[in-house]
Amino acid sequence: MSALERLFNPRGIAIVGARQDLSRGGGQPLNALLSYGYAGRVYPVNPKYREIAGVKCYPSLRDIDGPCDLAVIAIPAGGIIEAVKDCGANGIPYAVIYGGGFREIGTEGVAREKELVRVARESGVRLIGPNCLGLVNVTDRVYAAFGSMTREPRLRSGPVSMVYQSGGFGHSIVLCCAAAGAGFRYLVASGNEVDITAPELIDAYLDDEQTKIVVAYIEGVADGRALMEAGRKAARLGKVILMWKSGNTEQGRRVAATHTASMTGTDDIYRAALRQAGIIKVHGFGEIADLVKVFSTGRFPRGRNVAVIGGSGGSAIVFADAADQYGLSLPAPAPETLEILKKFVPAVGSTSNPVDFAAGYLDDVVAHKFAGAVDAILGDPNMDQLCVMLATVNGKPSLNGARALVAGAQHRNKPILVFSSVPRETAAEAFRLLDEAHIPILPSPTRVARAAAVTAAYVEMRDRLSRPAAEATRHLTPPDLPAGRGALNETESKKLLARYRVSTTRDAVVPIGEEPKPIDLRPPFAVKVLSPDITHKTEAGGVRLNIADHAALRAAIEEVTESVRRAAPAARIDGMLVSEMITDGVETMVGVVNDPVFGPVVAFGLGGILTEVLHDLSYRVAPFDGATARAMIGELRGKAIFDGVRGRAPLDTEALAEALVAVSRLAWDLRERIQELDINPLLVRPRGKGVAAADALVVLR
Repeated sequence: MSALERLFNPRGIAIVGARQDLSRGGGQPLNALLSYGYAGRVYPVNPKYREIAGVKCYPSLRDIDGPCDLAVIAIPAGGIIEAVKDCGANGIPYAVIYGGGFREIGTEGVAREKELVRVARESGVRLIGPNCLGLVNVTDRVYAAFGSMTREPRLRSGPVSMVYQSGGFGHSIVLCCAAAGAGFRYLVASGNEVDITAPELIDAYLDDEQTKIVVAYIEGVADGRALMEAGRKAARLGKVILMWKSGNTEQGRRVAATHTASMTGTDDIYRAALRQAGIIKVHGFGEIADLVKVFSTGRFPRGRNVAVIGGSGGSAIVFADAADQYGLSLPAPAPETLEILKKFVPAVGSTSNPVDFAAGYLDDVVAHKFAGAVDAILGDPNMDQLCVMLATVNGKPSLNGARALVAGAQHRNKPILVFSSVPRETAAEAFRLLDEAHIPILPSPTRVARAAAVTAAYVEMRDRLSRPAAEATRHLTPPDLPAGRGALNETESKKLLARYRVSTTRDAVVPIGEEPKPIDLRPPFAVKVLSPDITHKTEAGGVRLNIADHAALRAAIEEVTESVRRAAPAARIDGMLVSEMITDGVETMVGVVNDPVFGPVVAFGLGGILTEVLHDLSYRVAPFDGATARAMIGELRGKAIFDGVRGRAPLDTEALAEALVAVSRLAWDLRERIQELDINPLLVRPRGKGVAAADALVVLR
């Protein structure tokens, strides 16, 4: 049972601001509750009336004399706080607040919202909203909502629960899914989320046995890690979370700030965090409707191998293009499958994958051959899913095809997806059979390929998250760091990395004004200024590279000292750092930012222009394990460089993964103090030689 059980299944519902006009905001929930058959008690609250629609009306919430778990507050902002106090006084544990006038309007609204939260906590009342359309429990006909959420069409009950931070737009998603055949359990338009948030609602949905699929439309969350934990919980339970995250661009973030005042965050980090947590990120109405339909079948592929069958060559080509884009494979049928297909596929067709039956393949005379081919392909151990290109087939041929697919689905437990472009009324009986057998029908080959790829990726994520995570690194007592904010110099930063077993270059410090003593380092050398006040050494003239010998080292130190003093006369200089240069490594960069939504996040990319210009970076929320680190490396567009190019040896990616894991643990352990961390470059050497941090910067907060 969910911790929010009485929110979704209240014994009674009060409507503060109820009206005689049932078409108005305060009248709409009353009308919906009465019309749709809510079984609990209904308490209109308005001192102007003795009854509304034949139901006794109460002067205030304090006067309600029966069981009541939820109050719908449909009055202007000025009276909302007092109504919440009344909820607490009468033991009503939940309230849905329709009205706006809070943080989305600016300073005055922020102050009102803080007072609302304070009063709610003191009164023991949990809140949905404000600035929202409310909630619906479709199964039990609970309509604590107004606007589009109370109007026709009436939704049917089913396994999909949704939360959306935008009421009207979110309900548009509901209607799109409903049109595609989805049934619903719980719907919540969460608004400003001053108390109960989208991650908390998702977590509660996952505790509900009847909810199998969760769909969320969010503009941002305050606690990204709670969202990620909900994703991991869904994976453990074998449930699916589909999430549409908006506010990803600068313009989108600006609009979101004036909409529900959400914390929208950085899209790169959101994408990485959702992937890390097993949450499927979606991008539009059609994709959500498709995936709800596909995941509702309960059939999941074992891998990414797909068989394609049909009579439309163009459809197969378009599917193959999309399959390549989405990471699906179209393997050849097994030899025994080919032998069976040769008996059924006409000479003008093709038995390869895609299997092409050519025109007329579902006419009455030959439909049995299609059925035999379907069964053979579904039984092929090389195939994980079957995608069928019915395309423009309608009438009796479409019914023949549907019967064959239904028989195959009953005999085998592999997913079947169908592309059909015909109007439903031209193949009504076929569509009915496919719907009843939970065989999804999608309107284009590309959308079929996308859905097939997403379900395969989901299984991979679910399996990954169901395995116990490896320990990121052995536990370390966090080191003492200097008090106050500011940057550590390079030596201090490297010592911190070394404590977490991230290898660094061999260095020596030469104090300012002293003669360089004999240094036990081998040339070529690098000389860098050592200063907590100079974070960009090159711009200040604080770097010299490729110093050939000890004789040239003295002159290089003097040059760097003079350049830095001219460029930054007020900077504190702790000395000059002399380092052995590593000549067999490839430059990469590792960075850490303390994100306001997700906390410490590690960024990784190839060094130089590939990072700065091409933005070839991958991200993960810290801490993480080696498998996650290897996935980060594999996501880079320039990943081939690690395999060795132009005669160079393959690089030590295992040592690189270990370094990424160590940095993630460091970032997590010291999350209260580290604002930023930058290792640039982290040199990745040939396999077996490890990695080395050639430069590092830690900024404390």
